[in-house]
Amino acid sequence: MKKNNQNNNLFVILSLILVTSCLAASCGMHNQPSTTTIPPKTPLEATVLPENGGTGLISTEEPMDKRLKEMIGDMPLEEKVGQMLFLAYRKNSAGEKALEMDETLKEILSKYKPGGFALFAENLESIEQTVTLIGALQAGSKIPMFISVDEEGGIVSRLNKAAQLHSTIMPEPYTIGLTKRPEYAYAAARAIASEILSLGFNMDFAPVADIFSNSENKVIGKRAYGTEPELVSRMVGEAVTGFIDGQVIPVLKHFPGHGDTLEDTHTGAALVMHDMDRLSSFELLPFQEGIATGADAVMIAHILLPNLMDNPVPATLSKEVVTGILREKLKFDGVVITDAMEMSAVSAYYDDDEAAVMSILAGVDMILMPQSTEKAYNAILSAVKDGLITEERINESVYRILRLKEKYGILDNRIVRPDPEQTLGCAEHQALADAIKEAAEQN
Repeated sequence: MKKNNQNNNLFVILSLILVTSCLAASCGMHNQPSTTTIPPKTPLEATVLPENGGTGLISTEEPMDKRLKEMIGDMPLEEKVGQMLFLAYRKNSAGEKALEMDETLKEILSKYKPGGFALFAENLESIEQTVTLIGALQAGSKIPMFISVDEEGGIVSRLNKAAQLHSTIMPEPYTIGLTKRPEYAYAAARAIASEILSLGFNMDFAPVADIFSNSENKVIGKRAYGTEPELVSRMVGEAVTGFIDGQVIPVLKHFPGHGDTLEDTHTGAALVMHDMDRLSSFELLPFQEGIATGADAVMIAHILLPNLMDNPVPATLSKEVVTGILREKLKFDGVVITDAMEMSAVSAYYDDDEAAVMSILAGVDMILMPQSTEKAYNAILSAVKDGLITEERINESVYRILRLKEKYGILDNRIVRPDPEQTLGCAEHQALADAIKEAAEQN
């Protein structure tokens, strides 16, 4: 059922709230001398294990298209919808940290066959435990998943919450921005990519492409590279390249820009009053740069933009934003992922079934962390069977998802991973973090 009362309250609220690798073969041991050398860029193809003597990535021409289309043709609707789910499992049935594969997690993988899985601090303890968990997740999946994490550097770091991982504490993006040296954004992203890749992650919910344009903003703040679009755009572009060269899929967030809100979408509705002219000349610029640089995934924010739509809904559920702006205006044909659907900006006003269907109709490819996976999953299936969503529309999203997995060697597990013991917190990365902080202090 629709949350009619809550939806009505949403409009009341609207009226009230108008206000970063071991970048060569290995980092080396932890006691090696420090170095502040910023490593040269290398193409992704050079770091992916060649298949059948090839050069690396499978061609994006017809052979790959044919293979993926055949895969989709052989998949039942239930598996296709599963590919569009990006799930998480922070606590086990006993309410404790979910550090290993248990029967509940096995059942989730078996029942929904999700296309992606996000890990949090509650899932990470040590190198051996993390590698084992991620390995078990992939082993339990018919089609290998995106395994993602929020590893931005600074305050948003999951790895740093687990002391036994001894990962590098990379400076926050804002500090990197203070250096005025985009090459540091590249190097930091490349280092982060190499550390999370060593554990088995293949995607990072980073970089933040928001602009910290509102000093009262509490949710973005120094997670952004700066306060001006030109600087943020340069930093975002370099960070995207760093992640790509490090074999990790970057996810630009939070589209179309969460930097000028007073509210936090984790706890309620957040409003952006800008029109299209303002967005085009300011908030969208870092996203455009990231996409032009090669970002293949974008995360949509739950922000409300009443000046862009007659019936304001969170951007995640808006066809005007997802299809009209991201797909058509910015010409983005990669994977679009929602922000976590359990966040109050959506969950307080929409039921899981309603929100899931609305997001797909808006143009989203993957639904991240619905409060009720069962409701979201069943709602999409029902919407297809009832003709509200066509199976061709589902196929479009599944194709984008599989295409991206193919591009990064995920489908065939073709990725060469560095040794986590030698990579996490290695001397080169520690020296890089120190160099960034020193350069920022000098500016």
